[in-house]
Amino acid sequence: MKRISVAVILLSMLCLSVFARGKQPVALKNLPDPVKQEVLKSFQESDIQFITVEKKFRNYEYTFMIADGTKAEYDQNGQLSKIENQNGVPEKFLPEAITEYIKEILPHAVVTEYEKDRIQKVELNNDMELVFSKKGKFIRIED
Repeated sequence: MKRISVAVILLSMLCLSVFARGKQPVALKNLPDPVKQEVLKSFQESDIQFITVEKKFRNYEYTFMIADGTKAEYDQNGQLSKIENQNGVPEKFLPEAITEYIKEILPHAVVTEYEKDRIQKVELNNDMELVFSKKGKFIRIED
C-alpha cells in the first residue's frame, strides 16, 4: 500500500512538472533554423526584445516580443501562427486577399491581430473580428 502511495505521489509530481513548465525564455541562436530564418526575414535582430518557447503537445510554439510592441508567434516549422500589434499589424504579414477585402469593406479599420490555423481570423481596431477561409475568402463576422 505504501509503495502504491509513493508511486502515485511521484507520478503526480512528474505530471505537474511537465505541465507547469509553460513558456521558457530562449536565445535566438538556440532556435531551430526554419524559425530563426523566417523571423529574421521579418524583424531586425536588434528589435527582438524577448523570445519564449512553449511545448504544446508534440509541437513547439515560439513567441517573439518586438520593440515596436508587436507580438508574433511561430510554430516549429517557422510558420507564422499569430501576430498582434495595437498600432496595426503590417500588411506584409497578411494574405493579399484579406488585406484587399478589409480595404474595400472597412477602409478606415486597422488590423490589430491576425491568427492563422485551420481558418484565418483578423481582429480590427473597432473590436470586430472577421473570419476567413484558408484561401482568404470571407466567412463571417464574430462577436
